[in-house]
Amino acid sequence: MVTTCDWGGPGQRFRVLRPHAKGGLGEVFVAQDLELHREVALKEIQARFADQPESRSRFVLEAEITGGLEHPGIVPVYGLGQYADGRPFYAMRFIRGDSLKEAIAFFHKADIPGRDPGERTLELRKLLGRFIDVCEAIEFAHSRGILHRDLKPGNVMLGKYGETLVVDWGLAKTVGRGERTADTGETTLRPTSGDSVDPTIIGKAVGTPAYMSPEQAAGRLDELGPASDVYSLGATLYCLLTGQPPFSGNDQGEILRRVQRGNFLPPREVKPQVSPPLQAICLRAMALQLSDRYLSPQMLARDIEHWLADEPVVCYPEPPRVRARRWVKRHPT
Repeated sequence: MVTTCDWGGPGQRFRVLRPHAKGGLGEVFVAQDLELHREVALKEIQARFADQPESRSRFVLEAEITGGLEHPGIVPVYGLGQYADGRPFYAMRFIRGDSLKEAIAFFHKADIPGRDPGERTLELRKLLGRFIDVCEAIEFAHSRGILHRDLKPGNVMLGKYGETLVVDWGLAKTVGRGERTADTGETTLRPTSGDSVDPTIIGKAVGTPAYMSPEQAAGRLDELGPASDVYSLGATLYCLLTGQPPFSGNDQGEILRRVQRGNFLPPREVKPQVSPPLQAICLRAMALQLSDRYLSPQMLARDIEHWLADEPVVCYPEPPRVRARRWVKRHPT
């Protein structure tokens, strides 16, 4: 429920400094909190939707879901209210940093002949650590009965001090609850980049085509569950490993059909330097059948941790020579 307050009134708690981003339903401004003397992100519903009960309900639900998820890996909401004219808004943390999408692009841009293998491995391990953080945040959301439904590198922010934050919960859904206009997506916490490769689409197939699960792509919303988010995490891992999404192209309909068929190149066919265990982890998370995927984001994260620790991963049967190498490494003479 939204309560009337004076937060957004002229000269009162928040003073808008500049526009930050705009989505399909809302827009975000960088604002100054005059009481606590800090910059915040102030999100409000666009004026053209303000009189539509369905749009207002979706906007408020997004704030309630995000605000109810208190976790270090989820952007915190500071308050929800409405202006004197009845338009709802909410204030949240303003994140200074880059998106995981930008960090991945930077990492792969440096893949040139002569790159130091040790430096590459170190940077890859850092990115995988961030990915584990995302898995843990989504595991927490699932424990509260919330599905994100739009996980992708662009919806993960990397703070300047080591923070990893999952943002843009505009398509989130409470398990067991009706859609309640959940097909109106939002991508407004990040500045608009003009990227048209992976937009959040509005319609029966909710999510971002390049990262959505086959059941999402088919519009089978009644089948969506934790395994759907696991798939999107796998697609995010695919991008991290290869530098590109598993599906691309200008024809959104064709992308959706390819997603439903599981028609994408394995990571090692895109980037041969991807290790076989990491490819196996990615492919298991992106399995076509829900029952073949990891049971939870946490189980996916554990396999990544095992790889980082040079331990066997669940989904990859190691060749004898690899097992022998590990034994020798751990039992030096």
